[in-house]
Amino acid sequence: MSLMGFHSQSSVIFYILTLRRIYLSKKTNRCPYSVGIVGVKSITQLNYDRSISPFNIQDEFALPNFTLSQVQKLLAQYTDEVGQAFAPEVIDNLHKQTAGQPFLVNRIAQILTEQMNIPLEKTIANAHFEKAQQQILNEQNVHFSHLTTNIRRHPRFETLLMEICSYQAGVLFNIRNDFISELVTYGVLKAGDDRFCEIANPIYQYCIMQTFQPLLNGLERQYLPEDTDAGFVDYLNQQGKINMHRLLANFRDFIARAGYRILQVPETPQEFVGQYLLFGYLEQFVHQLRGFMYMEVNSGRGRMDLLIRHKGEKYIVETKIWEGNSLYQAGKRQLAEYLKLEKAREGYYIVFDHRTKPQGLAEEEIIEGKAIVSYCIPVMQKKPSDAK
Repeated sequence: MSLMGFHSQSSVIFYILTLRRIYLSKKTNRCPYSVGIVGVKSITQLNYDRSISPFNIQDEFALPNFTLSQVQKLLAQYTDEVGQAFAPEVIDNLHKQTAGQPFLVNRIAQILTEQMNIPLEKTIANAHFEKAQQQILNEQNVHFSHLTTNIRRHPRFETLLMEICSYQAGVLFNIRNDFISELVTYGVLKAGDDRFCEIANPIYQYCIMQTFQPLLNGLERQYLPEDTDAGFVDYLNQQGKINMHRLLANFRDFIARAGYRILQVPETPQEFVGQYLLFGYLEQFVHQLRGFMYMEVNSGRGRMDLLIRHKGEKYIVETKIWEGNSLYQAGKRQLAEYLKLEKAREGYYIVFDHRTKPQGLAEEEIIEGKAIVSYCIPVMQKKPSDAK
């Protein structure tokens, strides 16, 4: 068996046609009995000459992501070799954040074991994992370069990906759809248990948001009101911790201040401009205060859960697009259940309303013992002069 890997489609075509010519020549020269070709795309997806069949495909299979058990065994090998243990929650969080994607698992493990200089006598704890997670989200590597290149290959990809993570109605998983099939091939999409599309893992979703978010949205100077005293520091309480009520109320007011100008944000589908602006607003705030923001594991189908960590506190912000009052209310209950899992007291629920007659809402409720702060934010669809 010959096992080969190639960097370009032309190389694959040249190789398999060469083998075919050798076979057809009927010479006595020795020739490989079988060939294994490893790559992102399958041979059937390559655009070689369809008038011929260069060889027979005996078998084809995809290598799956690691299961939780496999991640446990992988890290146990390290523990057996050097004696340093991983806290159980580290292994669980590693699998949840990566969904077992091999590069992501190994890269975070490499950061933890080789780059963070954690003394071997210390157990690798969740605080270490969060620092490693922050590092991988802020680094550039070949894997992420391929990811961003692939999701930019077609302008429809952005709309499809944002549709999947913004609308609870979802997108039915249809592997015969060219766009879905290609994103599955790149490892970006997967089928959920209910056969709807999901983003493969929270780390990829964070990268997707960063990739499509405009470098400058033109509204950065409007984030804060004119009477701001100390910039984003105004949104810290006396103990130096984040006052999320004020921070998110200001974002709501910012959308109102910006008005129709949000329609002028460059290279951004109007349908998702609210979520891009919220992501950019919170990202700038967290960066200035040296906090850390990432996507949580519930992201990927109909919702985006942003988790902010700052000075030992955890803040959970869930964002969706308005799909009716029933789903709006159901989203609050979903968030309350998630807060229980995260052992958090309070959560924040941001819903963008794109209807022609939107209704702004600001609510504070106790649901299943958890405090839910909700904002339904109207998003202008037309300039005033265009309205009829």
